[in-house]
Amino acid sequence: MAPLRISFLIRSVYDLLPSNANLVRWGKKDDPTCPLCQGRQTTEHVLSSCKVALSQGRYTWRHNRVLQELASVISTAKGEIHPSSTSSTVFTTEGGVKMARRVDPNKHP
Repeated sequence: MAPLRISFLIRSVYDLLPSNANLVRWGKKDDPTCPLCQGRQTTEHVLSSCKVALSQGRYTWRHNRVLQELASVISTAKGEIHPSSTSSTVFTTEGGVKMARRVDPNKHP
């Protein structure tokens, strides 16, 4: 695993990422609010709890990017040709419904 990814994982587990709440705690900022929803911006809030980010599809986009990266790594390990960056990807929702989407990894909703 890349060192920056390991660092992110460790810092997120120990709540050491530069969220606004942490920046206030460290004396680097005066306001702990989330710029999207005006709630308190903690690490948990940024990664999974902001209602505005959820309604805008930001978590879905990030989730799908992770799945695409995993699919690419698995394809490489199996010796398959990489799909194009805007290929159609089939995801299964929590309820088991399959959804095909054309995904552009460089575009954020």
